[in-house]
Amino acid sequence: MIKSVLFDLDGTLLPFHMDEFMRAYFTQLGKKVAHVMEPKQFMKQLLASTGVMIANVDGKQTNQQVFSAHFLSTVDLAEEILLPIMNDFYENEFSLLQEVTRRDAAARMAVNTALSSGLDVVVATNPIFPLIATQQRLEWAGLGDIAFKLVTTYENSHFCKPNTQYYEEIVEKLGCQPHECLMVGNDVEEDLAAAKIGMKTYLVTDCLINAKGSNFRADYTGTLKELAENLGEIIKNN
Repeated sequence: MIKSVLFDLDGTLLPFHMDEFMRAYFTQLGKKVAHVMEPKQFMKQLLASTGVMIANVDGKQTNQQVFSAHFLSTVDLAEEILLPIMNDFYENEFSLLQEVTRRDAAARMAVNTALSSGLDVVVATNPIFPLIATQQRLEWAGLGDIAFKLVTTYENSHFCKPNTQYYEEIVEKLGCQPHECLMVGNDVEEDLAAAKIGMKTYLVTDCLINAKGSNFRADYTGTLKELAENLGEIIKNN
């Protein structure tokens, strides 16, 4: 029996193409830091530290702590200089990225179906962004007013997708079993990894990501609209 539905955000509840989004992100962030560091060098270090965060498996520190420790050790910028710049970026310029995303009413329909069925609903977005950036993306998706059971961010998570420990941490917080969860996402590698611990999976195809060209098997596959139309039956049948 399904007790919890985990929804990915980027490319799932909030349709957009990741390459386009990341180009816009790098452009705006590069402009923001240009007065303190050469943008290309900044981005190189940002990607390297993000890679370290994603690869972390010991779970002793939050993703934020892992990222910050590595990043600050590789750039010639004091935390008291960098942190206000980054905070200001997320409070102001990050909103400019909304223009490369689109809102789909089916996202709210799907979430409301899960909520009206009495299930725990989680925003299981890869926790590489801070809460403020995740809250904004939920607003763009038309979901900012919903009280989710859990929203994974880099402040409250100790692992990233596709590490199965990311999903295990969610299950532990929810107090349920993996087979009682349905993971909904658009990334073959990151989101279908939930199946490895026994979660059911639904692959959303509108903004499908299959970077490695993998042969995959999800329990369910369809568009976001089809998810909204069929989620009630999927919940009843499981």
